[in-house]
Amino acid sequence: WLCVLLSDMAISTSATLPTPLNADVVAFCPESGLHHVLACGCYELDNTQQPARRHGRLALAFVDRAGRQLVETSAVEGIGVLDCSWLQTSRLLLSAATAACDTRIYQVHKGADGTATLAEEACATMPCAD
Repeated sequence: WLCVLLSDMAISTSATLPTPLNADVVAFCPESGLHHVLACGCYELDNTQQPARRHGRLALAFVDRAGRQLVETSAVEGIGVLDCSWLQTSRLLLSAATAACDTRIYQVHKGADGTATLAEEACATMPCAD
């Protein structure tokens, strides 16, 4: 992961966090008080196995107060994540479009310390239409 700081039209790296798989998408949380929380969806195709297997990961992290460090708070391992988007309803949700041709919605739990964690299981799954 890479957190970039824009200042006076200059771009510089503020913080990084290595991912175990290729990062496909990063999205900052739009919820008030959680703008420093971000989701990262990863996807990797393993061609060493036959048939090829798709691995993935959806993780949450936060940028520390100094803006110098990304800290992962939780992750769900599974099928490849192609895209993700935050949903603001009565609950804070994170949707993920996956390589399994479905959309999964995860509940996000807000911590009193300003962090957030993902529920381990999707609270809803919607298969793609044929």
